Amino acid sequence: MVTTLYLIRHCEAEGNITEIFQGRIDCDITPKGERQLDCLAERCKEIPFDIIYSSPLKRAFKTAQAANRFHNVRIIPDEAFAEIDGGEMDGHKWNELASLFPSTYPAWENDFPNFKTETGESMRQVYDRVSRGVMKIVRENQGKSILIVSHGCALRNLCCFLRGLPLSEIDSCPWLDNTAISCYSFDEHFNSTEIFINDCSHINNDPELAPHKMWWGDQEELLTK
Repeated sequence: MVTTLYLIRHCEAEGNITEIFQGRIDCDITPKGERQLDCLAERCKEIPFDIIYSSPLKRAFKTAQAANRFHNVRIIPDEAFAEIDGGEMDGHKWNELASLFPSTYPAWENDFPNFKTETGESMRQVYDRVSRGVMKIVRENQGKSILIVSHGCALRNLCCFLRGLPLSEIDSCPWLDNTAISCYSFDEHFNSTEIFINDCSHINNDPELAPHKMWWGDQEELLTK
């Protein structure tokens, strides 16, 4: 019995274009994000979702609603897939983090698996949280087609887990773009296989809908949590 899991990262949110560490800041989506969601809804029309789980944060939940536009299945808010709690970093601009938090921010860039703020979550806590969350859902929905809508850092940890990798190897996993779709299958023993990752073909044909690039320029790591 095969279980299919789809992952989608939220559309462009206000914190992306203002270039802040969003974390648990509940930013709304942008007009560009709304247009991205129209494309996403059309893309998801033929994907047979049986159930949808979403981070409760509105940028993710509105993305889940768009993916559900032509399905009308149940959307379940689930804290397991909320973004990392950035603690004291939440709400600050990315280009100020190194100077504001010189003892903690460098790990984000140079030692990602061991990143931890003083008042928020550690990367280990995020990895464990999303890992437990996804396996609970897969076991409860065996044989179904499941969608989880979440955030950049949370999904990077989740993809690392689904690839069978320890947190120490998370740097081998890509950052996912806004509204990117990834897909995994699970066999009857709950072993996962990656089918595809970070597919943005539904917005790639329109340059105006391309994911926002951060202040440090055009990098593969699109750090727009």
